[in-house]
Amino acid sequence: MTDIVAVLEADPSGHRLHYVRHLVEAAGPGRCVVFISGTAAHSEEYRTHADAIRASTQILGPADTPRALLKAAVSRARALGARTLILPDGDQYLLPLLPLLMREPWLRLEVRLLLMRTTTVGGPERLRLATLVKPVLVRLVRVFPRVRVLFLTDALGVVTRRKGFPGIPAVHDPVPPPREPCRERPTWLPRTEPGTTTVGVFGVVSPRKNLPLLVAATAWLPDVTLVVGGRLEPEVRAFLETNRAALELAATRRLVVVDRLLGAEEFAAALAGVDVVAVLHDNDAPSGILAEACVRHTPVLVPSGGWLAQVAGSTGVGVATPMTVSGVTEGIRELVQNHGMYVAATYQQAPRISVSNFADRLLG
Repeated sequence: MTDIVAVLEADPSGHRLHYVRHLVEAAGPGRCVVFISGTAAHSEEYRTHADAIRASTQILGPADTPRALLKAAVSRARALGARTLILPDGDQYLLPLLPLLMREPWLRLEVRLLLMRTTTVGGPERLRLATLVKPVLVRLVRVFPRVRVLFLTDALGVVTRRKGFPGIPAVHDPVPPPREPCRERPTWLPRTEPGTTTVGVFGVVSPRKNLPLLVAATAWLPDVTLVVGGRLEPEVRAFLETNRAALELAATRRLVVVDRLLGAEEFAAALAGVDVVAVLHDNDAPSGILAEACVRHTPVLVPSGGWLAQVAGSTGVGVATPMTVSGVTEGIRELVQNHGMYVAATYQQAPRISVSNFADRLLG
């Protein structure tokens, strides 16, 4: 049997195409074929990774629905003689996969499905119908012998089990260690003067990153500058353009905003160039940015009570804080006062972070 593996990824947002790139590079030349949607093929994220994955990529279309994409991917993978189909963004394929398996329980293709979102009942996120339904769907697809389900955990491997998803192996969030120190500091990044602190928020900046809390906390901390680097979602952009505190901070250069997708080197240099990275996500999930900050020895500020708090608390790479203005303010003060201690923890923990666990588990 051929050793070809197929990967299906329809969504270019976030770290998803990073994951695909890691799989292609780990599999080696000619061993991996990547199926992407037309939407992904025309995205800015794809252009960022095109040089690394273009030779392996096939565009599926014209329909971009999960059901149509999965059907086309299975058909093409079989035609190529692939032994495995990997679904890195597996959550959206749970429901479409079921009827396919019902028709062909002994599918002539092993499906490896990675759950990126394993929200638990009783966790910090609000209860939704999907939270209740997903564990049931997972149990159903795991009945079939040709399906293997895994879940994405944090890059440090702190969380190994998720409530509601028993018996599912964990896969570490893949973050490659820096090949060399960052050479060029972004020109837009303010320099930290003695007695001042720079706090950064990076990546796709959605409302879930709770930027208003950071703006309000920064307004209370005269020696803190807030840097926002990454593509802003419309609600966040509207907030920054209308909020009085944000406008006042921007007028005094204590709020710096770069509203665009950052290239890999620019992103890495920005993470290394600030004193603190804020990862105040209100969803209970791992964070690639936390790990990216850790390998560049920058401490993090995270919300208390959830997944990121477990990581920060058990490794010492950052501070967990209540999601209030006073809580965020005190969290930043703690990181400033004991900055050296938290930086030392990142040096201790960074060697645990790599791509190998992710690639080995999914490629087999």
